[in-house]
Amino acid sequence: MSRNQLSIVLVTVFLIAIFLYGCSEDVLIGEKSTNLAPEVWLSSGPVENSVTSYQVHFYWGGWDPDGEIAYYEFVVVDGQPIGFNQEDTTGLEKWTQTFSHDSTFSVSADDSLTTVNINNNLYSRYQRTHTFFLRGVDLEGKRSEPVARSFTAWTLAPYVNINRPPLNDVYSRVITFGWIGSDPVDDPANTQDPDSIRYMWSLLVDTNNVYNRNFDMVRDLNENPWRYESKWQPWIYYNAPEDSGKSTVIGDDEPLIINSVHFFTVQAMDEAGAITAIFQRNINYRQFIVSEAAGPTLTVTESFLGTFIFLGRNFRPISRELPPGIPLKFSWRATAEDYGGEIVGYRYGWDIADINNDSDWPVGFSPFNLAAPERRLYSGTHTFFIEVIDNAGTSTLAQVQVSVIPFSMERNLLWIDDFYSVNFTQVDYVMPTENEHDTFWLGHCSKAAGFEADIDVYDATLKNYKPAPITLIGKYKNIIWTYSSAPEQSTWHRIVQFTPETALTTGANLSVNYVSLYLAKGGHMLTCGRSDKAGGLAATLPDNALQFPVSFRCEMAGIEEGCDTDTSGVNSLGYKDYCVTMLDKVDGALRQDDDMPYRVVKNYDVFSFANRDDSDPVTATYPELPAQLQMWDVAIAPGTFFYPNNPNGPGGFTYVEIYNPEYWMETKYARTQSCFHPMYRMRSKNSYSVLNNTTVALFLTKYEDIIPDIPPEYMQGVAAPSFHFGFPLWFFNRGQVDDIIDLVFSEWALLPTQ
Repeated sequence: MSRNQLSIVLVTVFLIAIFLYGCSEDVLIGEKSTNLAPEVWLSSGPVENSVTSYQVHFYWGGWDPDGEIAYYEFVVVDGQPIGFNQEDTTGLEKWTQTFSHDSTFSVSADDSLTTVNINNNLYSRYQRTHTFFLRGVDLEGKRSEPVARSFTAWTLAPYVNINRPPLNDVYSRVITFGWIGSDPVDDPANTQDPDSIRYMWSLLVDTNNVYNRNFDMVRDLNENPWRYESKWQPWIYYNAPEDSGKSTVIGDDEPLIINSVHFFTVQAMDEAGAITAIFQRNINYRQFIVSEAAGPTLTVTESFLGTFIFLGRNFRPISRELPPGIPLKFSWRATAEDYGGEIVGYRYGWDIADINNDSDWPVGFSPFNLAAPERRLYSGTHTFFIEVIDNAGTSTLAQVQVSVIPFSMERNLLWIDDFYSVNFTQVDYVMPTENEHDTFWLGHCSKAAGFEADIDVYDATLKNYKPAPITLIGKYKNIIWTYSSAPEQSTWHRIVQFTPETALTTGANLSVNYVSLYLAKGGHMLTCGRSDKAGGLAATLPDNALQFPVSFRCEMAGIEEGCDTDTSGVNSLGYKDYCVTMLDKVDGALRQDDDMPYRVVKNYDVFSFANRDDSDPVTATYPELPAQLQMWDVAIAPGTFFYPNNPNGPGGFTYVEIYNPEYWMETKYARTQSCFHPMYRMRSKNSYSVLNNTTVALFLTKYEDIIPDIPPEYMQGVAAPSFHFGFPLWFFNRGQVDDIIDLVFSEWALLPTQ
């Protein structure tokens, strides 16, 4: 090899060495230096040995003196740096890589249990000590010395409330339990869902596994929870599909023992591992007797017959009398929640021959059988059956027996004198005497063709306030009913009072509201009387709802309840047949709501006179009605009780009921029914009163197109409206009242010339 060739080879080798090893000093001197380890530090996080939430946030940093940090590694272990298990940090698989400079960790807090009292409620407090290790790794894979921070994490244990079935000492053979869990992270006000739950149920046995009705299981669970660890069902994710983490059914797979005491309890666990450690009776622990007798409660409703509640298989039917041809529409619903059951289905039918023979029922059990097709009965006695069955096979049977009674409507007019009065020396005209009232109404009734006072008057006072029998009502095409405001002196109250569903009791046998039946049959009525306080349509209300204004639909169960509780008032006479939504009074118990406007009777809300409401399409067709309805001058003369300037009186007339007062309808966003037709609107003494221009008399048109079905041997009836006045007509202008009665009798075809 020539000298030139050797030089080229040496240069080439030198250049390759430079390329492979760089131009560092090591190459020049032929010795590689040691890679320095990076350094790391914790810049923020829990203070050393502090107590903090189980959700912790650490910040860190680091540098590499001879390069760059590629990433960080961390691990969280139980215990302090001195005394922790070294195996928890041994091996790369134990460490987590991150390129971030901070992270939030949820660590366990499931040790060192204590009980704390917060706002008079007991909570389980758990804590556990942890150590956070951090190290950095440079580009060449060299790791720093780890830095560590120890802290104690704590949390409040989750709790569970069993909310289904309702509290009861007796449950069914198959029980659905449901619950709501809550996890107070670090304060009762800061909550989230628990992570998981587990439950346990058993016959009530003592520590010797012997059935013992007197064993205090709650106490032993709290003092010796270890004793029951093997008896719990597996943990279930709280938000598992189909609510399997929030409810369960017991008794369907393994039968419960009849007439024996059992218990059911639930625990919850949070994401920190803390477990419910406090067991409380009626909170997360239920103790109960299993009964074969527990069965569904069945509520059956028919708008004319009423609402009934049934429980069990009582074979005595509810009996009702009914005119022929009334459209019956039964609907129903049942609940098994009180005893932990679930409704499986319903079946129904008319006149079932053998209730134990499935083939005699026209329909089989189905959860969708909630109403029956409309049916009209024209003769005989018929029984409607409904049966409901739960998931334990227990059933309730309802029977409603309907007897069709004749409604001949052979006579023209009946006056029900239900206005209490006696004969006395008239002085201030606060009330008519008995003779004055009789003379007034007999004078009007005598205008009707065929009216005979000895036959066609039902005097409630002489009958000791026993309501007129429905068989008497069915003999007449038309009825005038004058009533008193005092419930104990009026049969009107006994007939029309409505019981809301929430106030019904099992087996309650309520009287039939035959006013509603009579109107639906095509009979006509004129109703009026003292309508202050509990009088008038307010007679349909229970005592706890007698605060005005009041909603028939939403407040029949009491004004504090509202539409979310009970809307069964839609089946009451006032709402269903008279088409009134809201009821008010000139003189009555006024509600104290914050949005109530100024109300005072004396010289303000009192009635002065009434104007015909020509804006109503029905009223506008009767121009012969008096345009203005005024008080009888004798009843408001100086010295009388209702004399406008009487310093000892109210300053005007007060026996008045108000229908759909606009000021309250607007406040409650209530809608007027399409069949509501004002006839007269009152003028209050003070025009600024909220009662000014409110409705006080009505056309009743719900059944005005029905022609009564009357046997051919009697004079046929006519289709016509009915009439209602929210005040006693005796106190009003005699000529104007004459005109009103003439119009009514003309509509009813009662005038002799018709």
